[in-house]
Amino acid sequence: MMQNESNKEVVTDDALASKEQKEPVGSEINLAKGADLKRWFFGIASALSLLLLGGVAHGVLSNRWGVAEDIQAMGKQLSSIPMEIGPWKCEEEGKLDDRVVTTLEANGYISRVYVHQATGEVVNVFLVFGPKGPIAVHTPEVCYSSRAVSQTSERQSVPCDYDGKEGTIWKLGFETNTIDKRSMNVYYGWTDGGPWQAANSPRFWRTDFLYKIQTSCQATGKKEDSTDEFFKAFLPEARKVMRKI
Repeated sequence: MMQNESNKEVVTDDALASKEQKEPVGSEINLAKGADLKRWFFGIASALSLLLLGGVAHGVLSNRWGVAEDIQAMGKQLSSIPMEIGPWKCEEEGKLDDRVVTTLEANGYISRVYVHQATGEVVNVFLVFGPKGPIAVHTPEVCYSSRAVSQTSERQSVPCDYDGKEGTIWKLGFETNTIDKRSMNVYYGWTDGGPWQAANSPRFWRTDFLYKIQTSCQATGKKEDSTDEFFKAFLPEARKVMRKI
C-alpha cells in the first residue's frame, strides 16, 4: 500500500514538474514580453535611423538646406576673371535666364563675348560652377540641337594644357543653317580643379561640384577658328580663381 502511495506521489511530482515547464510563471512571461519589446524598439530605431540618414544625404546632395558659404564664394570668384586679357577684350557680358540658372543649379558663371582687338576675331565663352549632376548632362550636342545650326562632325578629344596642367577637351563642329553656311567649332570640358578633361561621364566623378567651360568660335577666312589663341590667354587667368574641390 505504501509502495503504491509512493508511486502515486512520484507520478504526481513528475506531472507537476512538467506542468511548471509548460506554463511559465508571471516573472518569466514579463521577461519574454520585455525582450520582444526591446527587439521591436531596436528594429523601429534602426529603420528610422536609416530613413534619417538617407534624408540628410539627399538633402545635402540636392542643396535642400542651401549651399555652403565656401561653395558660393567659389562660384562668385568666376566673375573676377579680367574683362581684358592681352589682346582679347570682353565687349559683351550676358545674363542667363533665371530658369536656366535654376536648371543648372549654378553657383556662379560668366557668359562673355571676347573680341581680339587687332584681328576682330570673336570667341564666346561660358564658364560655370555648380553641382556635378546638372553641370555634367548639359552638353552642346543637347543644347545646340534646338538652334539654327547643324552638327557637322563627331566630337573628338584634343589636348588642353594652356594653363600649365596637361588635360584634354572636347571639340566638335557645327554649321549655321543659313545661306552662307558658316562653320563654327565648339569646345567644352570639365574639371574639379585639376586638369581639364574631355570626360564621358563626369557626373560619376567622386566630387559633388564641377567647373565646366564651353566656347564657340566661327571660322574666319582660311583660319578654322581662334580658340587656340584665346585659350592661351584666358585659361591661365581662369585657373587663378579656380580651386581644387
